[in-house]
Amino acid sequence: MEEKHFWIDGQKVSYQLDGELETGEDKVLLESDVDLCGEAWAKAGYSIYPFISSIENLTLLLGIKRLICEQIKAICPEKDLSFFQLDQYHRYVNDAQHAELIRHFRKCFPVEKLPIPLTRIEDRVGEACGQRLSVTNPRDGSREFCLRIVRPQAPSDNNPPHRDVYLDHLRDGINIYVPLAGSNALSSLPLLPESHRLSESVIERTARSAKVNGVQYTVPCITAVQGDLRLTRPNPGPNEMLVFSPYLVHGGGANLNADVTRISLEMRFWGLGHLEVP
Repeated sequence: MEEKHFWIDGQKVSYQLDGELETGEDKVLLESDVDLCGEAWAKAGYSIYPFISSIENLTLLLGIKRLICEQIKAICPEKDLSFFQLDQYHRYVNDAQHAELIRHFRKCFPVEKLPIPLTRIEDRVGEACGQRLSVTNPRDGSREFCLRIVRPQAPSDNNPPHRDVYLDHLRDGINIYVPLAGSNALSSLPLLPESHRLSESVIERTARSAKVNGVQYTVPCITAVQGDLRLTRPNPGPNEMLVFSPYLVHGGGANLNADVTRISLEMRFWGLGHLEVP
């Protein structure tokens, strides 16, 4: 185990890493893959856009709150959730209960459980990217959305810095991060601007999926980019979405707030007609 660190907006974040490190070939992945970034933000690899209407956003928040309460009740039927608020999630579950919940949340949810019509989100992301998009993964046909829950001062709740596209089934797409609760300058998703077009030869990462702070993740951990790793938090506001390339280095979104849980909606989209669904 080795101590490593990276920076988020100038603040040092340290962690313990298990795993052999390597750098890749002198190759830019996006030169042979599909780049869905919108023309206006193709250089940065990300942008912040308005999400949906205020009424739709309220419907989404209430529906996600119900969904999370259902999940908590499934493992803690005696829990009183009468006054449950999303940003106070950490006050309702202990570490063991959270770990059990996250085992379910990591599988994500079918889009049929979205509290608002999927087409509204597909249309908004498509507008940001300048083309029609679909949530259907062309490699496996999955149609899902994810909820990320990062408790305050809980460094193992978030993924380490990574690129989604080191998992082949996540290539050729585009991502969104939508803050639902507790997302601010101390907790929102960090990323490295313009890193979607960097050569693999300047990226140091674990050779396989990473073990960070004793937790095993599915993605390799990126430990350095050109000798260092300095991320920034774009920090979208209420009813905004962060649209970003999965080829960007991102993650490591430790929640540095003292008493607020960060919950976000995260989804992936692909261009229509690019690949045939098996």
